[in-house]
Amino acid sequence: MKILMVTRESTGDKKYGLGKSLTPIIAALEQQGAQVGYLSQADVGGRGVKVLQGIHKVICGLFSRFFSETAFDILVWGILERLNMGRLAVKVMLREQYTHVHCHDPIIAAGYHSFARLRWVLQGLRGHSARWGITQHGFGSYTQAFHEDGVNLGASTMRWMRNWETKIVLKAHWVLSPTNLGLKQLSRDLAIYPRPKHWYAIPHPCPVLKHYSKSAARQQLHWAENKLYILAVGRVVELKQFPALLTACAKLSQQNYKIILTGEGERDVLQNLAEELGIAEHLEFSLSSDMGLYYAAADIYVSTSLTEAFGLANLEAVSCGLPAICTAVGGVPEVVGQGAWLIPASHPQALFTALQALCDDATLRAYWQQQALQWTQTLPKADAIAANYLRMYRGEALTAPAPVAPIKPMYLPHAEAQTWEACPLPTLLQLPETAKILMIAPHPDDEVLGCGGTLALLKQRGCEIKIVIVTDGGAGDPLGYSNDVRHTRQLESIAAMHLMGIEDVVFLNAPDSAYQHTPAIQNQLQQIFSEFQADWILFPSVLDYHRDHVAISLSILEMWQQLGCRERLFCYETWATVPATCLVDISSVFELKMQAIQCYELPLRYGDYLTACRGMASYRGLYFMDSKTAKYAEAFLEITPQTWRSTVQQLWGLRRFQEQRMAEVRAGL
Repeated sequence: MKILMVTRESTGDKKYGLGKSLTPIIAALEQQGAQVGYLSQADVGGRGVKVLQGIHKVICGLFSRFFSETAFDILVWGILERLNMGRLAVKVMLREQYTHVHCHDPIIAAGYHSFARLRWVLQGLRGHSARWGITQHGFGSYTQAFHEDGVNLGASTMRWMRNWETKIVLKAHWVLSPTNLGLKQLSRDLAIYPRPKHWYAIPHPCPVLKHYSKSAARQQLHWAENKLYILAVGRVVELKQFPALLTACAKLSQQNYKIILTGEGERDVLQNLAEELGIAEHLEFSLSSDMGLYYAAADIYVSTSLTEAFGLANLEAVSCGLPAICTAVGGVPEVVGQGAWLIPASHPQALFTALQALCDDATLRAYWQQQALQWTQTLPKADAIAANYLRMYRGEALTAPAPVAPIKPMYLPHAEAQTWEACPLPTLLQLPETAKILMIAPHPDDEVLGCGGTLALLKQRGCEIKIVIVTDGGAGDPLGYSNDVRHTRQLESIAAMHLMGIEDVVFLNAPDSAYQHTPAIQNQLQQIFSEFQADWILFPSVLDYHRDHVAISLSILEMWQQLGCRERLFCYETWATVPATCLVDISSVFELKMQAIQCYELPLRYGDYLTACRGMASYRGLYFMDSKTAKYAEAFLEITPQTWRSTVQQLWGLRRFQEQRMAEVRAGL
């Protein structure tokens, strides 16, 4: 079997791009007895390029005015360049008697098919012919990938290109994609159902790179041993979203880091952005054909691509055991599987959260390193991939991948768990007499829902209570029941507090569902803290589901630590439970809490908060197992000056996981 691989790659691309990914497959094919040739732009003569340039000039001069919505000159050049590669492939195929022509582009395939038929007709319907097929290196339709890569296509041009591509892929002897996800997308893009039997999903083999120890790699690259190195790989183009990576890095609390960007392209824009963000000294550009050296030396790998058909660099990083953050786009989830931390594309907070977590936590980096190495064990080797290529060329069914060793389970601390108490319960919180209580509520109604019973008891004991409601509640009436939702919610909050005898209610009027820890908010909170001089602070939990609750919780924690951690600090629960350390028996004032909730007529139109609060209080009341009178309780987590750092770090890790997992679910992972 003689196979001709045909690409439009340049010499540089052959070294770093598609040619690099095909090298191990070609070597394995040759080991199994096939002869393989490689045809690329490097084989196009100078005279041929001049002829193409002349044709391009004529076509653009005649027709470009009819395609105002299309980047016509770029599109025409791209098509001509690829058709010419198809023409050249026919010439080489006939001269060297190749049995199979593998076109790594549908337009190259169109050129090959057209010129091969022309030659066959001119020779009287006889002569040598070869089986031919296509690899779709874009995710799904090549036309769509062409468009997303920066070549704008108008609607009519897009339709024409898709129709052309559809005819090509249906005529080919095989259509290959490196992922099943890519074939599914191709089927959707071109509206071809069911998927034809001559469409194959064959992955790239597990990459084989030179291996180095971290210290040896850093010594060779002249990298500092005590710095954290963040590696990104790829062409400097818009789709790679490198500005998003720089923006996320600029927010890192860790300052002893370096961003290594390895790839070709225009770098000035990124350099200018780094200077604007104040991280120019953290950014370094590089190029290398020995990527194993960089993967070994780096601490974290990040891919922020908007689209990725396969993502060879992602797979290389994972195969080297590098903790990796990758956007869950295109074929990436199938390629890296459980070996990388997947985040949604175009989600700056998810990127920052994952990056900050890996920078802060060496244990977390070790976990993802282990995940990467375990995933690598499941990847097929080059000889198995080559065998399936040969079956595809012959039109045979592919063999299933060989069974792999089971993934090694994580260590689980069984012995430690067995030393714990059977069921340790939160303790009863002793309420103070005549203390000053500062209660922070993200929205009007959170003060009652979260700890209305405790507030009522504190008021009965003579405590001075100040309620601070941070946001204006403006997002709390999506169906428009109220003409002035902000005013309505404030009046409801004042009425509820008045019912419990609390008159000191302050509204900061930050935007609902868009809370930001701005200098203005910080100044307001600092003034309240300084003037009121509270003994206790009740504030929302960082574990809560609503982002305002989480963000405001962090604001209060920051203010508390800046002012010396003087007050006793308690997290209450609203939308999510807390790991409670203490309880308050609110049975005696529970009906008062229910009456206060009924003051919130607008929220009650959207949810049955009465039933929800009764259920939560009843659940917490179960902890008073020995009491016959205690039926309802509110739970709190006390944050202490001695342990608050570790407590918050552990809570934040749990909340971060929760957010990440929900994002993955929404992305269909």
